Amino acid sequence: MNSVTTDYGGLKKLEIGCGHRPTPGYIHNDLNPFDGVDIVGSPWEINLSAGSLEEVIALGLIEHLTYQQVDDTLTNIHRMLRPGGVFLFDVPDIPVWCSYVVDHFAGKKIPVTIEHAMSTLYGWQRWPGDEHKSGWYKDLLDARLKNAGFEEHRYDVKAFLSRGLERNRMTRDWDAHLYCIATRA
Repeated sequence: MNSVTTDYGGLKKLEIGCGHRPTPGYIHNDLNPFDGVDIVGSPWEINLSAGSLEEVIALGLIEHLTYQQVDDTLTNIHRMLRPGGVFLFDVPDIPVWCSYVVDHFAGKKIPVTIEHAMSTLYGWQRWPGDEHKSGWYKDLLDARLKNAGFEEHRYDVKAFLSRGLERNRMTRDWDAHLYCIATRA
């Protein structure tokens, strides 16, 4: 991946894995060259200057990476964030989604279709890269964040909504994602 020397209009925010829906106000990264993508490539290879970003977001991305790729991505994001900079991301809360599947096959009512639950576990598989390669729960995520240097983090969907980072699922009662805000010390 190229070292980024391009001026992105003074933007100090990066969205990794933006896909078909780049969020306005961010430099956009994706593995695929979709419309609106500024940096094509893997998030662990982005070479923006150390300490140059105020914020990084990844909505619906982390579960598409292997555990090693997540570790490398977290380390790279920590490097690119300035002190006090934040990384906001979400992942399916695997224990909850697994309970939906178990409950369905036990004859219990679940808040989503079984197809939705299975797709949340394994990916929707609509195009190459749209499959899930890792599953997350708080303790595992906490350990990986700490190992990458993020000593301070919390889980709160309101931090996303207050920044205008809204997806339909975020306001649904049945939503079972972990919404994490990690801060670089």
